[in-house]
Amino acid sequence: MNYLRALPFIAVLAVILFTGLRPEPVPQVFDQQDKLHHLLGFAALMFTVRLAFPQWRVFWAISLSLAAAVLIELAQGLIPNRWASMGDMLANTLGVLLGWGCSHLAYQWYLRRIGVVPDVEAQEQAEPLRSTSRP
Repeated sequence: MNYLRALPFIAVLAVILFTGLRPEPVPQVFDQQDKLHHLLGFAALMFTVRLAFPQWRVFWAISLSLAAAVLIELAQGLIPNRWASMGDMLANTLGVLLGWGCSHLAYQWYLRRIGVVPDVEAQEQAEPLRSTSRP
């Protein structure tokens, strides 16, 4: 494993743990700003999980990211001046799905960039060649 790939994951996880488990919530500039923090934080976590551990199956990456989201949210409920919220959990889940979608798009872009064509596109490109070449 390339250990440099794990550095963004460790940094994002550290920020999420620090801000999620501190005794006082992060000050808000506008209403429901914490939902945006949850969404973007877990999107970044999922994206960096896929970067750090590309060999993992998507199911396990999503499952572990969601497990981390649930555990952090439950831990917030145990801290004075903090509370667990279903809205935050929904934002965490949407963030994980957003991060997976962005990582999938980035991977597809990377494959096109290096010239690797997915099987479906290779078949579509080969069909016109077969129909025009007659024996």
